[in-house]
Amino acid sequence: MKKRAFTLLLCLMLTVTLSAQATGSSGFFRRVQYGQLISYENIAFGYSLSIFGRFLMLTDEQLDAVWDEMEKNREPDDDMLYDLRIWLSPDYRFELEIEVKEPTYDSFETEVAKAPEYLDMIKDHFAPENNVRMLHDGVLRETPAGTMLETAIAYDVTNEEGGQSTVVFLYYDIYEGGIEYCFTIRDYEGDYAMAQAMLDDMMQTARLLNALRL
Repeated sequence: MKKRAFTLLLCLMLTVTLSAQATGSSGFFRRVQYGQLISYENIAFGYSLSIFGRFLMLTDEQLDAVWDEMEKNREPDDDMLYDLRIWLSPDYRFELEIEVKEPTYDSFETEVAKAPEYLDMIKDHFAPENNVRMLHDGVLRETPAGTMLETAIAYDVTNEEGGQSTVVFLYYDIYEGGIEYCFTIRDYEGDYAMAQAMLDDMMQTARLLNALRL
């Protein structure tokens, strides 16, 4: 089975125009820039966390467009995706995604062991000029929901002015009740430290409820 994370980047580029603003790195500044953390609970799929209050959730219509595009690009061995939620920061610098999906492997332990192979799994989604690279071989992060695996990559894109910029993509991953939960953030300014701090702020509020068994 394969993860489907990178289909979403193409889908979202069809629906939003990305721009960027410089931001600081302290937790205080993140809250000034992006608002206080506000609780979000998804009862149907068994999780909750707090998300920066100024992040905007995609509408049902926008999500339907993403789903439609994903189905057009679906490959036979793609993991089954049960649910998807997407938020954008007000400056369009950050994109937060939560996927509830079929587990890629037979266990979380296998997911951790396979983390260094992630680049081989997704590299065909990129052109050579994207220079996709892993930022580490997988890091275990402790959260209130349990131990999660962080996976992180970076890749280069051509911006509207014809210059090169870097995108950082990282996610926290956990298996529970036969389901895989992926909490993902992209930073279109390519600052891994900032993106990791932003995601970790939110993940330190995460809870898995009575996880749905599909």
